[in-house]
Amino acid sequence: MNQALKSIFVMVFPLIALVGLVLAIDQYIHQYMYAAVGLAMISIPVLFFFGRLFLVNVPRTTANLHLYSLIMAAGGLVLAIAFFLKDAESFAAIGFIILVCWVLYLKWYSNFGDRSNDVLKEGVILPRLSFENVKGEPVVSDEFRGKKSIIMFYRGNWCPLCVAQINELASEYKALEAKGIQTILVSPQPHSHTEKLSKKHDVDFQFLVDKDNRVAKQLNIFSKNGLPTGFQVLGYDSDTVMPTVILTDERGKIIHTDLNSNYRVRPEPAELMKYFN
Repeated sequence: MNQALKSIFVMVFPLIALVGLVLAIDQYIHQYMYAAVGLAMISIPVLFFFGRLFLVNVPRTTANLHLYSLIMAAGGLVLAIAFFLKDAESFAAIGFIILVCWVLYLKWYSNFGDRSNDVLKEGVILPRLSFENVKGEPVVSDEFRGKKSIIMFYRGNWCPLCVAQINELASEYKALEAKGIQTILVSPQPHSHTEKLSKKHDVDFQFLVDKDNRVAKQLNIFSKNGLPTGFQVLGYDSDTVMPTVILTDERGKIIHTDLNSNYRVRPEPAELMKYFN
């Protein structure tokens, strides 16, 4: 139920911020300058943040987005002054609703909670996992042995941070190859979506499908109702996976697992490669 609420929240929140910007323009037209400035300072950072995620190649952010939060807090102060001076219409209070939503986004939506995982402990052998390639043919994790491996579970092409992270890994392909590291990218999304992503990258990565999230459930990284509401129309299932990176040695032994509880905080390629040194 909690995750279902998150899926709705993340789609509604930017719309509320858009309404806030429209109201800021309205307050400006009606000469409520303090209210206009306050609402704009609260609404614009939200719209800029989400717009930047989808329009720019952003593979990670900080957990608390301090600059955005600072600007919005200042906007809240200006808006409070506007109400104190009666320089705002009552519906401008939506600015405070946006501020509450921002805190919820940072502290509630962005966090998966405790991700401690006995299955993916360092030093244990990765269990036998069954995937499918883009043609629907079976692939088992036993085939990964003999090489060092980066196994990255990503949510799907709809996730801008995931796609940006894959782009970043692809740009480091030569460095990974030189270290004898193979890269396996796994998503529960439809085969056609995975094939489309694989064709964008001229690199020797394995793009695999975790059908029905069977492996995600096996590894305790399954995210029920993790898809933002509305993306189902693009062919994605409501259930997905929590972004996870597993590093294994040639024997299939786990040498590191990135299980960050914040979906926006992700490791850089250089950070991953240092575990193979």
